[in-house]
Amino acid sequence: MKKKITILIFCLLLIFVTSIAAANVDNIKLLVNGKDIQSDVAPLMQNDRVLVPIRIVAEALGCDVNWDSENSSVVITRSSGDKFLKGKNDASQSQPTIHTNFVKAVDLKAALDDSDMAKHPLVVDVRTQKDYDVSHIPGAVWIAEAQNIAEPGNLTKLEDALADHVAKGGKNEIVIYCYTGNTAGLAAGVLGDAGLNVKNMRFGYSIAWEGTRQADAPIFGPRVDKDGNPVAYETPVAK
Repeated sequence: MKKKITILIFCLLLIFVTSIAAANVDNIKLLVNGKDIQSDVAPLMQNDRVLVPIRIVAEALGCDVNWDSENSSVVITRSSGDKFLKGKNDASQSQPTIHTNFVKAVDLKAALDDSDMAKHPLVVDVRTQKDYDVSHIPGAVWIAEAQNIAEPGNLTKLEDALADHVAKGGKNEIVIYCYTGNTAGLAAGVLGDAGLNVKNMRFGYSIAWEGTRQADAPIFGPRVDKDGNPVAYETPVAK
């Protein structure tokens, strides 16, 4: 049995929150389906983004929230049993499991470093275009931010990019990444529902890839800017 979450976990929940009105950063009002939701931990503004406690919002939408300690995963389940973040089904399970929707940064780097193009997934950055232009994973493409990636026009662009990638010998798989893995995880679930083979880079670019935010084991992976020029780390990275 998965242990139920006893702490509030924050993430961007733009897909599920129908209305968030902020008069100022000290008094952010949270509404779900027009209903005012009160939380022990208030929503907050950080880096021009509104962060909300996922547990209270998910439960307001009639979902169960549980913690999978074995896979360090948050599992959000609709009353129908469908997971918001869908991955590949295990043969022994009747429902998709959230952890199969992840790829570790170290494993992604190993695949991209492999000389066999057939092992290279299409890597898609779903952060802001401004941050993509400053630095991103070499070879990654930018189409739209996470909350907009599944819009019809952007979905078509993504499908075309994948088709072109596969035609050049690449793997028929998409790996998306955001800053910390939260919004990319939500987007991966939506894109999976659209029929695409999508994985989310676990813990995202800022934590797992470049380590500019606190992390246990960032890989300090290579970075390039919008023109393909290498972006060096300010402090030499020990290899």
